Amino acid sequence: MRAHLALFLSLLIAVLAAQVLRADPPPVLLLDDAAPAQTIGTQMRFAPDRGDTLADLADRYAEGRLSPSFAESAAQLAPYQPLWGLVEIQNAAPADGRPPADWQLASDIYGLVALDVVLIRLGAETEQLLAHDIRAPFDPGDYAVTRLVSEPFTLRPGERALLVVRMVHGTVEALDLSLERGAAVRAAAFASGLMLAGFYAFLLSSLVVFAVFSALMRVGVGVDYAGLLLLGLVFVAYLDGFLFRWLYPARPGLHLPTGISLLLGATALGFLTAALSLTRVADAPRAARWLIAAAALAAACIAAVFILPPEVMAPIAYVLLAAMLAAQVLAVFRWDRLGDTMRPLLRLVALVALVGLGGVVALALARAPAGGLSIPWAIKGTYAVLALGIMGSLSAGLIDLRRSHAAALRREMDAVRKEAQTTRELLEAERAHARMRDLADQRRLQLASMSHDIRQPLSALRLSIEGMARDAPPEVQAQLHEAFDYIQTLTARQLDDARDEVRAEASANVDRSEPYPLSLILQTVGQMFRDEAQAKGLALRIVPCSALVDVPPLHLMRILSNLVSNAVKYTGKGKVLAGVRRRDGALVLQVLDSGPGMTEAEIMRYMQPWHAGDDSGGHGLGLAICRQIAAQDGLRLDVDSQPGKGTVFSLHLRRADSP
Repeated sequence: MRAHLALFLSLLIAVLAAQVLRADPPPVLLLDDAAPAQTIGTQMRFAPDRGDTLADLADRYAEGRLSPSFAESAAQLAPYQPLWGLVEIQNAAPADGRPPADWQLASDIYGLVALDVVLIRLGAETEQLLAHDIRAPFDPGDYAVTRLVSEPFTLRPGERALLVVRMVHGTVEALDLSLERGAAVRAAAFASGLMLAGFYAFLLSSLVVFAVFSALMRVGVGVDYAGLLLLGLVFVAYLDGFLFRWLYPARPGLHLPTGISLLLGATALGFLTAALSLTRVADAPRAARWLIAAAALAAACIAAVFILPPEVMAPIAYVLLAAMLAAQVLAVFRWDRLGDTMRPLLRLVALVALVGLGGVVALALARAPAGGLSIPWAIKGTYAVLALGIMGSLSAGLIDLRRSHAAALRREMDAVRKEAQTTRELLEAERAHARMRDLADQRRLQLASMSHDIRQPLSALRLSIEGMARDAPPEVQAQLHEAFDYIQTLTARQLDDARDEVRAEASANVDRSEPYPLSLILQTVGQMFRDEAQAKGLALRIVPCSALVDVPPLHLMRILSNLVSNAVKYTGKGKVLAGVRRRDGALVLQVLDSGPGMTEAEIMRYMQPWHAGDDSGGHGLGLAICRQIAAQDGLRLDVDSQPGKGTVFSLHLRRADSP
């Protein structure tokens, strides 16, 4: 038994020894003075922070018991828990009497919560190069513009040291650390400062110009999006640390709540902007109400930011942001009042925003590394594309819309001019008919005078000759009677024929006009009473008709305008409709309303002159005039009315091509 136990222990010791001997020794990073920057992540060894001391970590590193995989080590951590990273470095420069180069650790990891950098030299000499934590007051010495950088350090030629880094990741778990020469850090800071200044100056000035342009054009959607983009630019500035640096550097507790509040505020404003756009450049009130409710939800979440921890509120804010981006895409695809030229471009911009910012949100929710992608500049690039695309597309769309509106106004003005010309021609035709009617009346009067003037002398002459022929023989008297009877009969017949000819000519010239489309009268009356109907909240609908009529146009205008005027005046709510029905080859011009209606007795009373309704301010002549004009032109005016349901006036017209 003892022999078996001894054999087992010997095998176990051999296996452990083999594992120790097979452990790869940690690599040494050689610093080359000729290289301005060297990436250190690939040669680091990692371990979750379990409360280890620096000495324990150094021993485990030397024994090769730390993991070379950043991803495996980070996977063992809960969110916002520390991770150690160690690498041994050595100055490979020869001892040629020149001063050693200064080095700084620079971090391009997005959203780090904390970063501590310690340099352990041989002989247990330890230097704290960086102690950064966003939960501490802002220290401008930790940054080179927006990059975290450590204090510079130097190594003598051939000197070795252990570089220890403690990281607490925020939004994205990534590893982007490098050792850079001091001159390279300063050059990168200068270039980054210029790029950031140009980025913010250009976009801010563009937003101001866009907002002023939208205000001058009186387009609320443009002003709304200018406000949304401005708030988005403020959030980008927050991500770059400028708000922490300038607004509350001594109050680090406000930093995370401020960022989440800004994100939720931009989300709420985005929902509201999408809702307003659906009511201004689209016709989707139901979707707009849902978006307003989503905006209220996002705004309500701002109050919870100062109650619930960031670990809870940040994912909620990201989800709402993704929903807002989808709502913006939905809204843009529903915009149907912009020009067809700009609508596809706006949709493309919305899709770019959804893919770009949605990808960033997905990375944040998954806490996944972004590979070689610079998330801060990816956010800025997506924001710039979104902002410039929205401003450019909306501006071009507004200009296109204004041009279309101006073209529509020009077309409407041309139509009004043509209609006015037609009305003038109709008026001239009516005046010509009136003159012809007057001439016909004058000729009838002249014929009547001629008849009177001719018959009077003939009668007197007959009496005189009868007196003179009283003593003549009967045969002579009979011949004289026959001669005078013939003369009087012939004269009367000629005068009657002349009167009939004048009457027929007057009827042909006065009662018949040149054929014209009935829609001219309908459209003119519709324009006369449309504003009055809208002021009362009535729907006045005029149905056009291309049929030709030859009723005197002013007569028909007076009849239709009186009927529509009464319908609009006495209808409290509902609608008024004017149109034409075709019945048995004839035309029936109808005016329908949803007013109080009339009884048979009221219809008979209102058809008489000087009988007006109780609410009328007129003299009670409207319907009487309509009836009189219709009768004068040989037309029939019918009334069908039911109290409480409305009234229908029907004017039976003859077609211009009817006999």
